[in-house]
Amino acid sequence: MAKTKQIKVQYSSRCTYGGYYGSSRYTNYPKIQIEGKWLEALGFHIGDQLMVEYEEGSIKISLVPKPEPVMMVAEPAAGYGRPRHKSRKKDTV
Repeated sequence: MAKTKQIKVQYSSRCTYGGYYGSSRYTNYPKIQIEGKWLEALGFHIGDQLMVEYEEGSIKISLVPKPEPVMMVAEPAAGYGRPRHKSRKKDTV
């Protein structure tokens, strides 16, 4: 059974600058802030990428699936590990 949480849509103020010196104004934008240990319990961890799906009156947040690691196999190559140049010996007299 899905659990629910009630939160409030807040506002975030952003400063917009005009063309004149010192002329600026603030515009309010709606903001939804979600935080708490309950997010970790649901599998959301710091740094995770999220997918946000939305439509009128509804928002769905889910984790972006992590790509599976690619396995690489090293195959022997001719000449691998050998010096690139022949060592030059100086003639000593």
